[in-house]
Amino acid sequence: MAFGRLADTISEQLDIVHGTFRNGRVELDEPVDWPDGSRVEVSAESESIGMREEDWPQTPEGIAALVARMEAFEPLEFTPEEEAEIAAARQAVREVTIAAVRKKMGLDP
Repeated sequence: MAFGRLADTISEQLDIVHGTFRNGRVELDEPVDWPDGSRVEVSAESESIGMREEDWPQTPEGIAALVARMEAFEPLEFTPEEEAEIAAARQAVREVTIAAVRKKMGLDP
């Protein structure tokens, strides 16, 4: 994927609004400037990210097993070309994020 298209895709995905589901409808927290008939994707927010506290091992054996599983992963090794592609993608994400924040703050026309 070309990085210009990647930036466009990320920009489109940054157009996120929150709302509340009531009486079978989603009520958005703020108005949006989307064309009528725009398709949207709705998903419920999760209260937790990652491992829940009660899922962490508590015994020395459980902790050792978790550490062993973590250490079993092979480290990632990238070619110079892959590293350059990753760096370019990170820069594209940074630029799109800054532009989206500036737009949200009303700093850009």
